[in-house]
Amino acid sequence: MIRFLALALLCISLIAPASAQAPEAALTLQHDGGVVTASWNADETQILSATERGLVQVWSADDGELLQEISHGGNPVTHAIWLQDGAAVLSADEGGLVVLSAVEDGAMQLSWQLEGMPIALTPNAEETALLALTRAGAGAILSLSDGKRLIEFQAPAEVSGGVFSADESQARAWNESGQIFAWDLASGAALSYDLPSRGMLLGVAWSADDGRLLAWYTNGTVNVYKTDGSGVSGRAISGVRHNSFVQRAIWSSDESQVMSWAGDDTVHIWAVAGGRSQQVLRHEDWVIGARWDPTETRVLSWSHIYVYLWRSETDWQRFGHGNLVRGAIWNGEATQILSWSWDGTVRVWNA
Repeated sequence: MIRFLALALLCISLIAPASAQAPEAALTLQHDGGVVTASWNADETQILSATERGLVQVWSADDGELLQEISHGGNPVTHAIWLQDGAAVLSADEGGLVVLSAVEDGAMQLSWQLEGMPIALTPNAEETALLALTRAGAGAILSLSDGKRLIEFQAPAEVSGGVFSADESQARAWNESGQIFAWDLASGAALSYDLPSRGMLLGVAWSADDGRLLAWYTNGTVNVYKTDGSGVSGRAISGVRHNSFVQRAIWSSDESQVMSWAGDDTVHIWAVAGGRSQQVLRHEDWVIGARWDPTETRVLSWSHIYVYLWRSETDWQRFGHGNLVRGAIWNGEATQILSWSWDGTVRVWNA
């Protein structure tokens, strides 16, 4: 019996992924509430963070000094984005207030009041206009130069997400029923269509040429469809199936692969041609998020209280927070990781 147990333990040690002991963070920024989002500025000298208690803060990435603070009056912040090469911050809260503030002195430059909680807040490529969309389906294109509402539109139902089209000629939204809504920003013409899957739709992502649509569902399905912008062409042309709801899916840079993650504790990396999983990264809890490094040779994922750095299915290490991790990103050279959590911290790790 003892020999059997010893052999079993040996087998487990050989097949189990080996991870180094969790390292200490290179920098820890302490907040007064759970952190909703964080990011470096363009030259990675400052860190922007936002909390569930309504604060947007700018920190020194060198020594962690608090440089600026912008208050949303206690309303939980939903978005915080660098603009103007890091000279300004765009932030929004659950009450629908959107504010453009100067980083230097925290002064408000522009503000808008939306009807409901924003679920999409996306500047165009030139940072001259902003796509804003609320859960109630109220959408607008807002001028980032003078604050005017350039265009307004309304979805016929509640929506769960929204984006610009690749050429920024359309605003698009979708809902859990599998309906896609689109508005031509020049003519104001609106269209809608349904995706063929019967599962509850959790999200979509178009390819760079707008010719394919990636969609993921509560039933574990991730599908790729052909699309002409006004509908999809029949059944899915590719896809995989998780064993639980899919949190999200993203294209690789050349769009030959998709990475998807789900409540079945896995990240799958799979080929669009054929729909076969090439890597499966297994976690101890459901996976909240994931992303490739710039060369797409390593993967960051976050699950429960840990951020995982994967070099392969069996070569990984993890970094720990004291509560659920909300997100993580690489720096430009992929030598450091920035992560944030409900434990009230933003942490920088050496990768």
